[in-house]
Amino acid sequence: MRLSKARKEFVTAMMKDAIYKAAGSVLQEHGVNGVTMDRVATTAGLAKGSLYNYFEDKDTLLGFVCDRLVEPFFEAIEEIGQSELPASQKLAKILRTSLQYSDEHKAIIRLLAETRREQHEIRRRTRPRFLRLLTSIFDRGILDGDLRPHDTIHTARMFLGCLSELFELQAEGSSSEEANQYAGVLIDAVLNGFSIHTKKQASTDEERSA
Repeated sequence: MRLSKARKEFVTAMMKDAIYKAAGSVLQEHGVNGVTMDRVATTAGLAKGSLYNYFEDKDTLLGFVCDRLVEPFFEAIEEIGQSELPASQKLAKILRTSLQYSDEHKAIIRLLAETRREQHEIRRRTRPRFLRLLTSIFDRGILDGDLRPHDTIHTARMFLGCLSELFELQAEGSSSEEANQYAGVLIDAVLNGFSIHTKKQASTDEERSA
């Protein structure tokens, strides 16, 4: 009996989900060079031939794994951007979420670093979306009085660069402690700024205007 189109799509989605999890496990244990179609099929409980029904080769499979990592991450970031938090707290939460996500998926982050073609393609697709989201957060923060007026497009680029560096640390195999410290510095900068003279200068300005 032939499967209906909807049933077939459901089965395909279920199989690809199992393959994604299996590929992630193989990446964690063996690294990028240790990923083989045999290992992924065995981990997923499939015959090797069945795996080829869904992915024609290792490169196609790894590209799928990268895509499956990026989209849920961006959806989580979008949810933060649409929340009712003040802009500064949204930015801090985005950093914390990025740290958690990159720590949970170190093997795939390293895969992206090693496969420049996939990295370039994902960056091409996602960078405009990230910049639009970040710019809207900065714009909203200025309107709400949570952030001082500034060029939000350039600030969005700077913030995205900081996020990219966090993922680069994970790709380089830095310790969780180092990644945590880096994210902590960025969160502090977002919430409190860098200058130790900010409050003092504000007080001086108030005294002069009195």
